Amino acid sequence: MTTWKPPYNFIDFEASTVALPFYSGQHPYEKVVFQFSHHIYHEDGRIEHANEFINVNPGEFPNFEFVRALKAALEQNTGSVFQFSPYENSTLNQVKRQLEASKEPDKDILITFIKTLTTPPKSDDYKGEIWNAERKMIDLCEVIKAYYYNPHTKGSNSIKAILPAIFKTSVFIKEKYSQPIADINMTSKNFPSDYKWLRIKDGEIEDPYKSLDKPFKDWDTDFERKSDIEEINNGGAALTAYGLTQYTDMSTEERNTLSEALLKYCELDTLAMVMVFEHLREITN
Repeated sequence: MTTWKPPYNFIDFEASTVALPFYSGQHPYEKVVFQFSHHIYHEDGRIEHANEFINVNPGEFPNFEFVRALKAALEQNTGSVFQFSPYENSTLNQVKRQLEASKEPDKDILITFIKTLTTPPKSDDYKGEIWNAERKMIDLCEVIKAYYYNPHTKGSNSIKAILPAIFKTSVFIKEKYSQPIADINMTSKNFPSDYKWLRIKDGEIEDPYKSLDKPFKDWDTDFERKSDIEEINNGGAALTAYGLTQYTDMSTEERNTLSEALLKYCELDTLAMVMVFEHLREITN
């Protein structure tokens, strides 16, 4: 951990992979990257939800716009960049291939940026370009697998299991995140200042993913909606929600409601990484 360079950047992507592609020229299951969240943990302990991106407009291929926005976000500083699992690495590598085949005027700049973060694919049959990333993303999941055990995860290394387990066992995390956002030196783009990440329900600490608001809880039932999704609190639900937003006959209000729920879910994913990072500092200190 002493090799990690502040300020610390935590990123998470959401992408769609479907058998029948949304866009001309795509292969089955080729990724459409429609969203990211970016938290920065500053040296003074301030936690900033610094940047986010989402594009759920039907008919708009978002991948290249996504990379431009990510580049602008991460070039704000030179600190370490964290992912949780190799998903962000493989996703950026696929966008790199899409850029190489494109006619985007800034494709060389964007490809160079991607190569500062990623490692080449590791498959045995890969015979493409090899490069060394100057700012290679650090996989927090690999750190967890190598150095951390918490029985409350029940053997899972998913961040959806790690975070509730930390909530149950970490004195520091429990004390800090029982307080409102406004009181813990934190900013949020999608949650009110009085929101508390750690909540008690029926005498038990509630899983923060399960306490996310249901997107249509206040929907006027007199108005029909195209989607039947009830909650967005995991990657599968996010993928489904994006697919639903691509219906061209969906109302703007319904699409915006899904977009707002996606932004909240993705923000929690990168904040969860911050909490894991803080807990690792807690136990190593």
